[in-house]
Amino acid sequence: MLTVVLRSLWPLFLGIFFISLGNGLQGTLSSWRADYEGFSVITTGLVMSGFFVGAFASSLISPNQIKRTGQIRTYAAYASIASTAILIQLLFIEPPVWFVARFLSGFCIVGIMIIVEGWLNSISSNENRGQLFSIHMMVVWGGLAMGQGLFVVDSPAGVNLFLLASILLSISLIPILLTEIKTPEEKIELQESLGFKALWKASPSGVVTIGISGLASAGFFGVGTIYAIKSGLSISETALFMTLFLGFGALSQWPLGWISDRIDRRKVILLCCSIVVGICVLLALFDFSKTIFLTLNGIIGASTLPLYSLGVAHTNDRLKPSQMVSASGTIVFVFSIFAALGPFTMSYFLKLFDSFGFLIYLSLVHLVIAIIVFVMMFINEDVDESDQSNFQVMAQRPSLVAMEVIAEEAIESQAESDS
Repeated sequence: MLTVVLRSLWPLFLGIFFISLGNGLQGTLSSWRADYEGFSVITTGLVMSGFFVGAFASSLISPNQIKRTGQIRTYAAYASIASTAILIQLLFIEPPVWFVARFLSGFCIVGIMIIVEGWLNSISSNENRGQLFSIHMMVVWGGLAMGQGLFVVDSPAGVNLFLLASILLSISLIPILLTEIKTPEEKIELQESLGFKALWKASPSGVVTIGISGLASAGFFGVGTIYAIKSGLSISETALFMTLFLGFGALSQWPLGWISDRIDRRKVILLCCSIVVGICVLLALFDFSKTIFLTLNGIIGASTLPLYSLGVAHTNDRLKPSQMVSASGTIVFVFSIFAALGPFTMSYFLKLFDSFGFLIYLSLVHLVIAIIVFVMMFINEDVDESDQSNFQVMAQRPSLVAMEVIAEEAIESQAESDS
């Protein structure tokens, strides 16, 4: 059954792979080029925050837009706008214009993800939805990581990499528009939100991890390239730095998720935060060879990027299955607010402390998460292992499909325990 479904969905996965490739390249390129063009570190942080502001706006607006115009037409429009936004950055090298361009990129790419995940949700069944979503996440993370490698194809000081990123987004339309693919019959339904107070009451540790991890991950996506530049890395080394950070962060989610399904997830969150702080201290105190420097930063990525998924999983452990999907709206809000602040706040630390600002910032962010989670371990008891929802790998934003997968598995587990 899964093989049959995959045969019909390959155009969708191929399209999203090209989207992720272009998005991965554009993010790193925009940050590097902003520095090259003389934007201040703070200005670069503000410009790069535009992507996450757009992502938040899309999570509110795109579901209604998709209901009005349909999946395929909205996908085509969003891909075209995102491709054009990259070219706008070439024509007008001005911070306000670049902020708008990054806003449009974030709005359209997240909108496309909503379309794709709604598509997967409609076509899949309860038996294969989790597997399909895992494949989807592998494609997304793989595309983002491989997009960093394209940074060395040509000089980022020229126009070709911008053109390449634009072309990749345009190519994503081909498999969708020229292949017969079944349009979902179901419409995307807006979900009623579970309020912030209710979510906080259910899982303060989860809410803190979801929100504050957005400061770290969005800060890295926004101005991680500036840290690499200030650390003396060449263009090819910067590309490798970004690739390792993202690649390690993607690969570590599966083993960390497996472990967190078997013990108190807060212990895994504390472990990840401790690793980040420990490595940041080492990098601040000692000079390492570039090989060790890049490897250590990759381990930071392996420890910080899974925190979002761990936070969502811990939150779901403390919700009823009927609340999990409705909670996604509040999770969108919490994560997006912090993520929009991430590039700016990290850039401020980079301005104050140069390359050490990156390490100080990450240390403080993860210390805050660790302290709050540690305190909450003495206030709120852990749920029984049998009551834990299954861990689901996610990109750095809430996913309705992932929440539905978790909810369905929780309902099935509850039914089995009752019988």
